Amino acid sequence: MLNIYETKNHKLFPIIPIALLLISLLFIPRIHLDSTLTGGTNIQVSTNSSVSVDALTRSIDSVIPGSSVQKFGGSLSITIPPNQSTTSALAYEQEVSANYANYSSAALAAARYSTALSNLINSNNQTDIAGLSSAKANETRYLALMVSSLNNEEGTLLPIVGSRAAYNSSSAVQMEDTAASIYGNATSIYKNQIITKLRSVVPFTTYSYNEEAAQVGKFFLGQLRNIIIIAFILVGFAVFAIFRSPIPSIAVIFGAANDIIIALGAMGAFGIPLGVASIGGLLMLLGYSIDTDVLSAVRILKRTDDTPSIRAMSTFKTGATMTTAAVISFLTLFIVAYIVFIPTYIEIAGVALFGLIADIATTWLGNTVFILWYKERKDRR
Repeated sequence: MLNIYETKNHKLFPIIPIALLLISLLFIPRIHLDSTLTGGTNIQVSTNSSVSVDALTRSIDSVIPGSSVQKFGGSLSITIPPNQSTTSALAYEQEVSANYANYSSAALAAARYSTALSNLINSNNQTDIAGLSSAKANETRYLALMVSSLNNEEGTLLPIVGSRAAYNSSSAVQMEDTAASIYGNATSIYKNQIITKLRSVVPFTTYSYNEEAAQVGKFFLGQLRNIIIIAFILVGFAVFAIFRSPIPSIAVIFGAANDIIIALGAMGAFGIPLGVASIGGLLMLLGYSIDTDVLSAVRILKRTDDTPSIRAMSTFKTGATMTTAAVISFLTLFIVAYIVFIPTYIEIAGVALFGLIADIATTWLGNTVFILWYKERKDRR
């Protein structure tokens, strides 16, 4: 079998992964975030409608402004921006819960001081008297804050529910229950309104409805960004500890980063949304890419049998076989998920599939050539 690493122009192979990198950078801005990161509502419906995606998007946007539509076979994935009323109401509902927790702590402290003062021996204890006074003041303060937050929540949800709920403003327990109840009722009414509007545009019988709070989406986006950055830093330290040289370490990090960038470019080009599921696929891809890059570097730099180019070709056979098997597995998963429309699996399998294909070019036409060049140059010295 021809050893590609002994051909005359093998040092030009890195042009291919670099070209893929540059092309991918053009498509990355087209990536859109799904509702798990931006907040909002995602609805999947099964329909026999043959209307184009553009036409459906215009029709749905006319009744639900800001909506976006993706079509997978006979299924539609509709993303609706966060509803400002329910988003604000959730923040107020959380304020009610937080103030209730503070009120409960103050009430517990007041009960403790009252118990201590009921003892005839401690009835004039100034510390307990001051503590009881402070606890009672905190009870009053947190109760007032609960009333304010609950009134704000009701006012925010008024366009959806149409009326205010009655509650006892002196009962913290009832106010907390009311806050949770009116928020749950409002989201249920909002859901029914959305489904009714969608049915007026596109006929469907079965659907799934998933709503994410904007605050939760922002939290996930921030945390996932930090996870990827930390993962690259830790990988960099680990690789440098193995090779004790910057060139192999940079090559391995470049390979992992290139795979992820190409996968992101493919997501932008083929309309795969970026969400919690797809970021999980990116992290999985990061681990796989590091594995193949380190496999190549270790066999070329650490082993001594045969020549470096022969070791490189032997590693290529092993690694390419592993990657091909993984590609077939994820391709099967992607096809099945596409047919039965499972968005989570579509995102994970799509990211992994494009990333693994990119890994073949990056690792064996890029990284391995860099490592081989470094090894041969080092041996000549």
